[in-house]
Amino acid sequence: MLTNDSLASPSKHWGSYFRHCLKDRTTSEIIEATSRIFLSSMKLARATMNNFETVISVENLEKQLRECKEELDRHRVNVIELQQTVINHQKQQLSTVTASVQKVKAYSTVLAQNCAATSPKVGKPLPVNHPTPVQQPGREKNMVVFGLPETTDRVAKTTLDELFEELNEKPKVTTMKRIGERNEKRPRPLLVSLEKRATLLALLRKARNLKDSKQFSAVYLSPDLTPSELKEQKALRSTLKRIRSEDPDGCYFIRNNLIQVG
Repeated sequence: MLTNDSLASPSKHWGSYFRHCLKDRTTSEIIEATSRIFLSSMKLARATMNNFETVISVENLEKQLRECKEELDRHRVNVIELQQTVINHQKQQLSTVTASVQKVKAYSTVLAQNCAATSPKVGKPLPVNHPTPVQQPGREKNMVVFGLPETTDRVAKTTLDELFEELNEKPKVTTMKRIGERNEKRPRPLLVSLEKRATLLALLRKARNLKDSKQFSAVYLSPDLTPSELKEQKALRSTLKRIRSEDPDGCYFIRNNLIQVG
């Protein structure tokens, strides 16, 4: 008789089983036993194939899972890059708006300053003998030199000639004198009267070149102004300095006692 153990493991008992069948069994029994062995082999082969397909299916699923994870990582990187692009664009827009606001603010300040400078001022009438620039002949030909070392008159005249030579001008000086109280910390301004106003204007136009001079970089030239004009000029320079600090990229300068936008 065939047992379940022998049928469950036909490969192990194949030879012995056939010898037993050929010795003691009939042909029908041999055929029946062979059929059972074949069926068991088929079941075993089918189970093996199923296991193999299952392994392949698991490997395919793992591969697809890895591909999905990689694609998800790529999408995350793309999202981060898009977010950074949006942030950079917003920062650029904010910087542009800030710069525009600063320019508008600076322009408004210039406009207000110029309107205040050009608007007529109503005050007490001046006496007939009140000194004004028109009533003081020669002031339009005067200039004040600041920062020139204070020594003797002869040395001052020589230094003044060197200053004019630095500006490529040879004006004729009529008078020169120190003004103000003596101060040990800094030299007093030097009031210089020239023969021609055209020469004075030429010197004032070239005075900005002194900042690049090795000898006269600390010297400053100014027209001879009244105290009220000096006060207005000081306020104008203070406003110009503030506007330039608020809008460093702008071009602002003083011309004809007004702040101009370049």
